[in-house]
Amino acid sequence: MMLGVELISSSKTSVIITTFNDAKFLERSIPSVIKQSLKPKEIIIIDDGSYNDNAEKIVNSFRSHTRIPIVFNKKKNGGPSSARNVGIKLAKGEFILFIDADDELLKDSIEWRQEILSSLDKNYACIYCSKIRITENNKKIKEKVFETDGKINVCLVGRDKAIPGQITHYLFRRDILVKTKGYNESLKFNEDFELILCIAKKWFFKGVNKVGFIQYIREDSWSRLDPYISYYGVGKFLEVAASKKLLPLIEIKQRKKENKLSLVKKLLSQRNKWNEAIPFIDEAFNIAKPQNIKELMLLFFNKILKKL
Repeated sequence: MMLGVELISSSKTSVIITTFNDAKFLERSIPSVIKQSLKPKEIIIIDDGSYNDNAEKIVNSFRSHTRIPIVFNKKKNGGPSSARNVGIKLAKGEFILFIDADDELLKDSIEWRQEILSSLDKNYACIYCSKIRITENNKKIKEKVFETDGKINVCLVGRDKAIPGQITHYLFRRDILVKTKGYNESLKFNEDFELILCIAKKWFFKGVNKVGFIQYIREDSWSRLDPYISYYGVGKFLEVAASKKLLPLIEIKQRKKENKLSLVKKLLSQRNKWNEAIPFIDEAFNIAKPQNIKELMLLFFNKILKKL
């Protein structure tokens, strides 16, 4: 049976899916795109240099199930930013929707977002939605977002229940992604965040607290296996944000402190790394003094650690 046989002439959206050594998850994401109530103009899958050809085999298995054009491109490994930039160059749609290989779109996700963005003035760069997050133990968490209409408060980007810092929440105008020159390929962490902030300097955003997709949290996330990967990745992003003046200086300092305390929390959860946490606690509270009881307790605990 052919999935998604409806005419796609009314669709303006290119869906870009990136994958790297996680081809099996395409068996969930691709059908969720094909089964959309409003079919996309095209589906573009970018394989960022996987070690095998499983992604291409899975993609080819879906070609006979849909009339939606499917483009597959395998490139040399360069990270998510370079993979999505390739997708932007290949896209023909007026709008672009990025999803990860392990994401799942709700059935009307493209239809309602495309309808709203199409109705807005051209100085609106995008529309963002909320999501359902499914944890490793299969717990469903419906995450809210802050609804907005116009210029955004950049200090809210990436904050809980505020403006998403993750690109898969967004439907973008392709021409604006081109004008901003896409992703900063020097960043391997928070690259989504940086792109969103660059766009926010010139254009408007529309935020709707309605679920558009499901995100599955994976245990094998490379940034979760080594706490230093995310720490240094966020640190580099904050340096770029400061140099480009993407965030107020006071916000950058606050996020530097939070980044150090986040690393401390991860290190303290591993008893054999307690001593590693000491200098990062000192550095965090040199940026800004403790602001709540938990931070005061950590400062006191740090004094004890130094005496051990």
